[in-house]
Amino acid sequence: MANISLAQIMDSMAEGLFVLDSEHRIVLWNTAMESLTGYSPMEVMGKACDFLDCAAPQYPLSEGHDITQVECQIRHKDGPRIPVRKNARSLEDHAGNTIGMVETLTDLRPIRQLQAQVKEARSHGRLPGLGKLKGNSHAMQTVYDRIVLAAQSEATILVIGETGTGKELAAQAIHTEGLRHTGPLIKVNCSALSEGLLESELFGHVKGAFTGAVRDKVGRFQAAHEGTIFLDEIGDISPLIQLKLLRVLQERTIEPVGSSETRRTDVRVVAATHRDLKNLVRTGHFREDLFYRLHVFRIDMPPLRTRKEDIPLLIQSFMTRFNQDTGKAIESLSDEVLHCLMDYCWPGNVRELENAIEHAYVTCSGSEIGLFDLPVELRQTELRRAQCDQRPVANTSALPASQSAVLTKETLISTLEHCQWNKAEVARQLGINRATVWRKMKQWDIPMQQ
Repeated sequence: MANISLAQIMDSMAEGLFVLDSEHRIVLWNTAMESLTGYSPMEVMGKACDFLDCAAPQYPLSEGHDITQVECQIRHKDGPRIPVRKNARSLEDHAGNTIGMVETLTDLRPIRQLQAQVKEARSHGRLPGLGKLKGNSHAMQTVYDRIVLAAQSEATILVIGETGTGKELAAQAIHTEGLRHTGPLIKVNCSALSEGLLESELFGHVKGAFTGAVRDKVGRFQAAHEGTIFLDEIGDISPLIQLKLLRVLQERTIEPVGSSETRRTDVRVVAATHRDLKNLVRTGHFREDLFYRLHVFRIDMPPLRTRKEDIPLLIQSFMTRFNQDTGKAIESLSDEVLHCLMDYCWPGNVRELENAIEHAYVTCSGSEIGLFDLPVELRQTELRRAQCDQRPVANTSALPASQSAVLTKETLISTLEHCQWNKAEVARQLGINRATVWRKMKQWDIPMQQ
């Protein structure tokens, strides 16, 4: 840390930041401010900031005012006006005398653009998506394309993704769009049952097979006849269930518990997991032959942090449902809330976002969701960042190869260039914290700025 300067720390921030001295002259100007305004540090040093032409109130430094969440427009060097959110805080010396002010500007153009997209989608009466999956990002368009391809076949499908990314909704869309849509869709959470119970649930049992088996029971595979069975958390099944499931996939027959009679089954299998099955195969915890039986056609569900442009659309779909369920008439959320939600890394993915909006419906009494309607761990910047910095590495175990692979120098440089060397944005894109970005740049002798 001793080798990292204040300027480097400032340049790692996604928000524009500048510092004024006691005479309202600019003494520090970070890279994000240059990108936001078009003015380089050399052009603004020693000048007053009135050239930004911000409509927010300007206070004398001697009054010691702290300005929080003031929205205004600034003027770009080339002329256009840019909507921003301004924060300003006075700087004091050890004696309590005001010696300057630090201001941050957050670009609101992405939020305004997203709000416009939601408004346009609402005007057409339908949010973009497939089935109950919502989103218009490139990542989700790829998912939709894969689902349509899967639906047109009878192949076994493996859906991979972190917890909360919508794997069950993908399975439902495959069934609904598929050749077996008139048949049943039977869902089984393989991690929720013990080995004995899961075996009985999947394959059924005959009367007297075990204590308490007072009558024959039809298993889930039989119940899904001529339809689809969805096996969620397939990576958690025991070796015995793996062996029996392999037989089903190979021979299309089942054998109820306590019976020697085999029965034919005509079922389309869709499996899902958040685990890295290849790694489980390597460590001997998952059968290789079963893996290849399941891994016929793979669909990767992207984590929410990699498709944040879909957040407003997801929020709108949740609000539509919660308005119907609660009888409330909440129409929108404040810019503060949207900025807060866009700033978060969402380790719990879409499910966590849904829970956050449902929480807001409990506390919101008006027509607009405000910042204090959100859970405390989301509305406080320090708590949001702490959760993201401490996000378990295991959450990335089920990402596509392009995202889950070990970070390489080439990947880091490519991402830096794509993000115009904004380290905070690089960290968000890669799903790591900013300290890791700095450490890797230093380790690989990558210049701090190009």
